[in-house]
Order: sequence, then structure tokens, then C-alpha cells
Amino acid sequence: MGGDRSRERGALTVGHLVLLGDSILDNRTYTSPEPETAECLRGMLGTGWTVELLARDGAVMSEIPYQLARLRGDADVSILSVGGNDALGHSGILEESAAAARTVLSRLADIAEDFAARYRGVLAEARPRSRRLVACTIYEPPMFDATTTRLIRVPLSLLNDQIVREATRAGVDVLDLRSVCTSAAHFVRQIEPSAKGARRIAAAIETVVRGVPSGAAIALFGRPG
Repeated sequence: MGGDRSRERGALTVGHLVLLGDSILDNRTYTSPEPETAECLRGMLGTGWTVELLARDGAVMSEIPYQLARLRGDADVSILSVGGNDALGHSGILEESAAAARTVLSRLADIAEDFAARYRGVLAEARPRSRRLVACTIYEPPMFDATTTRLIRVPLSLLNDQIVREATRAGVDVLDLRSVCTSAAHFVRQIEPSAKGARRIAAAIETVVRGVPSGAAIALFGRPG
């Protein structure tokens, strides 16, 4: 990867950007005929950057090692957005009969602890393959109705807390997509990025990668130390 470049966070002007995870980053199906996130990033970052899309629509955490196996060499920056589909696997908890608060909280704690352990494994796999790894939180999409939208935020908040905790412990920055995709216009099919949402995600990633202003407000949780 030739060229002079600073190794400080956000200062690279030339490099290799890799997108890992699910449809948050692999979203052509939902944005077509407008550009997907990867295509937007190629235009935003310019010819000095190579943008490699390894993320796949529908992917869960257990599939990240297979995406990494396709990575050619190491990346300057990798963006990891995974866990949303794993969270969907627990969405049935919203349909269960009301139970004692202690039972519900215990079930949520079990889900969060299992999620954290698996996410920790993903970070351990991905971290050595990139000079800088940035993990993304799971955004909060508008669901079928206002009640479901409100309730889904409870388990998502628990899982996002695990993402932030595990990433911080691993020395990985976190891009909070909850501050990026904030409107119904940023989504299609309830949970997928729209063309507008894909552009906002790309703009936020550009800000993280290059430290330049973008049209999307972002929250970035930094590494400790």
C-alpha cells in the first residue's frame, strides 16, 4: 500500500478500507437503482482508497471468519457492522406472554451475556487483520407499529451496551449508528437501509476514516488510553 500516510487515527489519505458484516453495509438490494454504501464511499474517498466489500446481506456473527478469509492482505481500516441479525433471532421475546419482572430480566441478561461472548470472539478474529478496526452499534429501525418500535429498543440497548463494552476492552473504536440513521426515511422494509440511509452511513464512515466533516452527525466512542 504505497504512498505517504499518517498512522494516527482518522489521518489516512490513502489506504484500504474493508467493510465487514451484514446488510447495514451490503445494501445494494435495498438502495438500487441508487448507490449502495460501498459505492458511495468510493466516490467520497476518491482514488486513493480501495473499498473492499466483504459484508453480506443476512450475515450473522458466526459468518465473520468466512468474510475475513476472503480478505486480501490486511486492511488499513475495517468497519464491522454485525449483530443485528443475531438480535432478530431473539425478537420472539416480544411476543411471549407477560411474566414476572425477574424472569424477563433474567432472560434478557442471558441473551446479552451470550451475545457479548460471541461478539468478543468476532473482535478477536477481526482485530489482527486491520490497522484500525471500527465496530458499529445496531441502529434502531422503525418497526411495524409505534409500540413494537418502542419495545425493541429495550433489548437493542442491552446488546449495543455489550458492543460498546467489548469493543472498548479490545481497544476498538465504536461508531454509533443510532446517531446516523434516525428517521423513517433512512430505512426500507422496516429494518434495511434506504438509499438515503446508505448515504448517511457512508458519510459517517468517511468522517471516521478521514476525519472530515460530513452531512451526518455521528457519535464515536474512542479507545481508552
